[in-house]
Amino acid sequence: MASNIAQPAAAAASYANVERIGFGILMIFAPLVVLAACIIHPPHAAENGAEYYHAAHDHSTQFYIAHTLFFFGAVFLLPAVVGLVRLLQHSHPKAAFWGGLLSLMGFIGWGALDGMDFMTYVAGSSSNLDTNTMQTYVDDALANTAIVVPVTVVFLLLIAGLCVIAVGLHRAAILPLWLGLLMPLGVFGVISTLEYPPLLIGSGLLLLASFGTVGVRQLRAPNGTLSEAEPV
Repeated sequence: MASNIAQPAAAAASYANVERIGFGILMIFAPLVVLAACIIHPPHAAENGAEYYHAAHDHSTQFYIAHTLFFFGAVFLLPAVVGLVRLLQHSHPKAAFWGGLLSLMGFIGWGALDGMDFMTYVAGSSSNLDTNTMQTYVDDALANTAIVVPVTVVFLLLIAGLCVIAVGLHRAAILPLWLGLLMPLGVFGVISTLEYPPLLIGSGLLLLASFGTVGVRQLRAPNGTLSEAEPV
């Protein structure tokens, strides 16, 4: 009977180490992907239909690569956030639950924004589509509150969730509050400073500094996961 209990316990301990390494890698790799997108991205205002369309029309390849990297950055950031939540679930379950719930819901909004980016890429890059018609279509899409409002509201849940996680990480002595708050600030900056390359790149660096710090600590930890007993 004892051996039957010991085997699952040993397997769980072994997998916890794999989990620590996997989440640590994602916490570093995900913001690097986002930072690469920030560097490549052709400037345009997200709310300005003319700039948005012409960025996709005049810099189609650059526009596509940047927004595809933003998309994959979100794909990798999602499990990185799960890794942060896993660090909090035992010591601060409320922060883990609400921070994780809000953040994961918010990633749906990020995905919807990426969908609009890919739509604009098709409108701007295709030689078979009338330029004036596509320009008007993009203008109308960005002015359509029935689309923009729900997508924006859902995306803002990601910002709220990351704020909750940042407070939880601070209370668990895993990350200083100022450094944790760089996570929601960086995500907000990535979406809101698309027309200002220095600010956009700076937003990517904020994500790397915050997520990456925890990721490096996770990779350097001898075993298990970071906790209140192992402050960073």
